[in-house]
Amino acid sequence: MKVNSGSLPQPLNNQNVTLESPINGKALLETELKKLADDVYHESAPPELNQTYTKPLTMTSSQIDITKTVDDYMHELAVATGELYLPGGSLPKAVEKMLSPYDSLLSDVNRQNPSLANKNWGIAINQSGALEATGTITDFEKEFLEERLNNSEELVSTIADFKSNFLKYIVPENRGYGRYDVTADNFSDVFDFREMLESSRSDADFKKTWEYETNWLKLTDNILSQLKRNAQSF
Repeated sequence: MKVNSGSLPQPLNNQNVTLESPINGKALLETELKKLADDVYHESAPPELNQTYTKPLTMTSSQIDITKTVDDYMHELAVATGELYLPGGSLPKAVEKMLSPYDSLLSDVNRQNPSLANKNWGIAINQSGALEATGTITDFEKEFLEERLNNSEELVSTIADFKSNFLKYIVPENRGYGRYDVTADNFSDVFDFREMLESSRSDADFKKTWEYETNWLKLTDNILSQLKRNAQSF
């Protein structure tokens, strides 16, 4: 049998092989998006956009709906940060003012009922603004403490100030305290003010340097600790 060599497949030579250039993914994506945009049906032509955007920005979170300009929002965030965390802010100032009436109360309680000195009790504020004694105590001890707590007008007013300012300033702040779900309804279940005060006392060096009876850094740590233990995070 005679075979015609011209009809046989020839071996490939690398120099004669032509490869297609790889697909440009970015170009392909842009092309497909262009097709998609062209296919969108409009009942009427969309309005022409202005070159400069001046309308208020609407921001939505799981906690609140905010309709403000970006500048307004950033200003409120800056104010809230100062009021919540810095030594001249509403919260640190309220705790600083609490300490003196709290120490007077504690001295009175320990003198009249020494057994309470070694018991685990705390201080909360309820929805009506009254102070409550919490913890592992008897009904008699609870009544005894609450009578003295609510007779201290300065302590009642400063704890009320702390509560109102906390609830006000966590609204625009969502990086620290504002990450937690705290409302007027559950506030009494979240914060123990006796723990807060005892945890944030200044040591001698801090007091000498800053002339504050309470240490706002320790205060921030304790507030965050209580939030983590007692409140749900968003």
